[in-house]
Amino acid sequence: MPRIHVIVIVVGFVYLIWRCYYFQQLLAMCEDFQQSQLEHQEINPLVKIVERAPSRSQVSHCTREDGDMCVPPLYTYATKYRIAEKNRLIACAVEKNFSTMLTAILCYLFDERRFLESKRNLTTEVYHQRFCASKNEYSSLTEIEAKVTSSLHDWQKIAVVRDPLEKFASGFADKCLREQTWKKFPNRCNKCKTNLKCFMERQYARLLKRATGVHSPVNFDDDHFSPQNWRCEFSTHLHDFQILHFDSSRPSGFTDSLLAVLKKNNVTERAMHFIKSSIESKRTSHSTKDTVEHNETRRAILSNPHLLDLLIRMYYYDYVLFGYRIPAVQTETNKQ
Repeated sequence: MPRIHVIVIVVGFVYLIWRCYYFQQLLAMCEDFQQSQLEHQEINPLVKIVERAPSRSQVSHCTREDGDMCVPPLYTYATKYRIAEKNRLIACAVEKNFSTMLTAILCYLFDERRFLESKRNLTTEVYHQRFCASKNEYSSLTEIEAKVTSSLHDWQKIAVVRDPLEKFASGFADKCLREQTWKKFPNRCNKCKTNLKCFMERQYARLLKRATGVHSPVNFDDDHFSPQNWRCEFSTHLHDFQILHFDSSRPSGFTDSLLAVLKKNNVTERAMHFIKSSIESKRTSHSTKDTVEHNETRRAILSNPHLLDLLIRMYYYDYVLFGYRIPAVQTETNKQ
């Protein structure tokens, strides 16, 4: 047998061994993370944790022959932290995951007096005119630790996650259908305007290339549609975070979870009342809950096997790591 063929066979064999090991390690990480979140629940039953641990059959979904076609997990992507130093609280803001309100809440806690004296309120804060821009905002935990006077070991770190389908539908409905940001910025929405199929195919290709080493400049679409497990430095700090699950259809449970965290970190009753009443009073301008655009996007994905397959390939590890149920892809076989 020619030497080059032997080398190819050996390399292929080593790759298969590595791949099996890699996904077994990922499964162990998921199970370990689930246990750590259960420990949070024992301390505080109001904290909504992962409801359903991924089964081995779920995790094996992306270890099949086409496993390479799933966007890999835990890639290090840009992160946005907001802090309230007096409460030793760090929040990781992820677009379309309650991020506008979360940023406003941390800004309010960062300097309550100036926030109120400036006649600001939580529901009208917007990204480009936010009160705390560059004041309590950081891009890494290392950067925060270099600025504050205490070790981050005792700080509470929270991240908000969301069902991948709901997050995607909210983002597409908000940016491509309602705001139509592509009218002012033609490159946005992957140059697809309102075409959902075009957008999903191009975004999937971008994510896959980025995660496998083919880098292109990060853009607006990447910020809003990258996997959640790429954010918050989860690749190295996942176990440091308390995960809160945002569910726009059942907001009271999420609000209770958030308030429990704030109370634990010595936020005053007056401040918590202000935060709770603000959350319950109205939605932010970017909310798409119950809008025609959101519902139509969601239905379009669930009713189209190709689009649903793309969604799962993009966000498979969000489903697995954060415990969300993976939608069943309808095929000719399971229709019968």
